[in-house]
Amino acid sequence: MSRSERAPRLILRFAAGSLVAFLLVGVGVGALVVHYVRERVERIGTFHAQFVTRAVLAPALRGVDLGVPVVGPERARIDSLLADRLFSDGRDVRIKIWRPDGLIVYSDEPALIGRSFPEEVPDLREAMRGRVVAGISDLSEPENQFERNLGSKLFFTYEPLRLTPGGPAVAVAEIYQNYAWIQGDIDGLFHSLLLPFGVGVLVLYAMLLPIALRASRELRRQNARLNELLALEQQTVAELRDLNRRKDDFVSAASHELRTPLTSIIGYLSTLKGELGADPRTRAEFAAAAEVQAKRLLRQITNLLSAASLQEGSRPIVVEHVDFAQLALQVAEQLSGVAGRVQVRVPPDEAVVVTDRGRLEEILTSLLDNALKYSPDDSAVEVGSARSKGSFRFWVRDRGIGIDPTDLEAIFERFHQTDQSSTRRFGGVGLGLYLARGLVDELGGSIEVESAPGAGSTFTVTIPVVATHADGRVPEEALRQAVSRSRGV
Repeated sequence: MSRSERAPRLILRFAAGSLVAFLLVGVGVGALVVHYVRERVERIGTFHAQFVTRAVLAPALRGVDLGVPVVGPERARIDSLLADRLFSDGRDVRIKIWRPDGLIVYSDEPALIGRSFPEEVPDLREAMRGRVVAGISDLSEPENQFERNLGSKLFFTYEPLRLTPGGPAVAVAEIYQNYAWIQGDIDGLFHSLLLPFGVGVLVLYAMLLPIALRASRELRRQNARLNELLALEQQTVAELRDLNRRKDDFVSAASHELRTPLTSIIGYLSTLKGELGADPRTRAEFAAAAEVQAKRLLRQITNLLSAASLQEGSRPIVVEHVDFAQLALQVAEQLSGVAGRVQVRVPPDEAVVVTDRGRLEEILTSLLDNALKYSPDDSAVEVGSARSKGSFRFWVRDRGIGIDPTDLEAIFERFHQTDQSSTRRFGGVGLGLYLARGLVDELGGSIEVESAPGAGSTFTVTIPVVATHADGRVPEEALRQAVSRSRGV
């Protein structure tokens, strides 16, 4: 068979194979979308149950003795309130208030009040500890005898009941939601995603097929030339492997570190657009959490931009008086939720240093972020300083996991991570210490580290001191000259 006869068959096989591949990818992505949509909608159902517990049940049951079954006029009052505020739209179909020992002290179904179900105690204990207990019930359990006429399956959530905000959990509320509501949300969201995705896959296939065919013909023409270049390619294999490993490690870490806070921010904002957004306390809590994630994202992007600026060396040095103690406290405060762990021990008479404030702030941020990240959550991180003739020295000391002696030099390399596994415990993209050393070099200083595995680490930075005029003004070229002297220029 001639080459001209084989070409059409190859093209047909390529077209059929690529179509199958696209269909398999579509099926796989569709399954992931279904899983994501179901998980997201059920999570919204859990948030709804938490909102009902805090905003409806807690006020309704405030002042009621939940140690004994609720009967008489008190039960009638609660029944009327829940019928008006909760059951009117058909989403919530059953409420049970449990004692931790498995006794139902209140339900909108009177026959359940006073009945005990000891087999529910493990779930109740989990809920009392604040853990989310939720799922889909097929109504086969003994406690579901009176729910079987409400639907083929219901979505249940156990939620600790606190009669006052921030108060102790006095009981557990179990809220049953009609799963048809959740399934309707799932179907609607899935269909809204499926059609654009299917059309997109078909359009992409139609666009890529002629491109791929032309590329295939071009590849055949280039095959002979590639054989000639193979010898040269083998000479660079070792360098390319190292470069590829670093690229993969960086892309993996950066994708995770940028995607994680973005996912959280999107989740909080999506929730605030729903029913939960009407609750001021919940709105403030979610807004604060989104702000924390936004600051984390900003820190990662700042590190990437700083790394680019460091390589270009285009940022000028700007000298000014800097209160080092105040700067350390500001940096600690910016690292959300950890300011209380940072202990600043700077003698008052040594607090002011004349240097580039921006670079000094970035160095402190990198070192503090590194120390806090690799230390237990309940341990302190110390920032101290000392002055000697012609130089200013400060250090950041932690009581964390320490550094293996073989890694002491490698930790300052760009994108270096001691643990590069997909399940690595600590975040970051491996730029913090690289930036710290680069910025210290720009200030004409040095950075040293003392560490041992399990004994914590101490990073010490020494930078040149700039003398000021008698009136306190900073000489324009003073720091640049000090940098040049420290570098031996």
